[in-house]
Amino acid sequence: SIQQLYRISTMYWDDKYGTHTVSSEVISSMRIMMTEDSNNAVSSSFLLDDDSSIPFSVDDISKSMTEIEVTDVDMPPLIRENSGFTFLHQRKD
Repeated sequence: SIQQLYRISTMYWDDKYGTHTVSSEVISSMRIMMTEDSNNAVSSSFLLDDDSSIPFSVDDISKSMTEIEVTDVDMPPLIRENSGFTFLHQRKD
């Protein structure tokens, strides 16, 4: 929506050149369009659309993963030789 583009455009700052990346003319035009839209629009929210849906289920993900037995994984030497990690050496049978 125009509101979302306006919000993003006014928030973005170019650190390299120390400028906004959208010209003041474009910002002005967006502001006018938002004013016109607000007379006709149902909502004038500045929030970005939030679509948290994913095209697959959690079951699909879990079925695609291979099971790893942690006891079969060798510890890296840094962990094996460091006394701060001795609790990892104690494996429960």
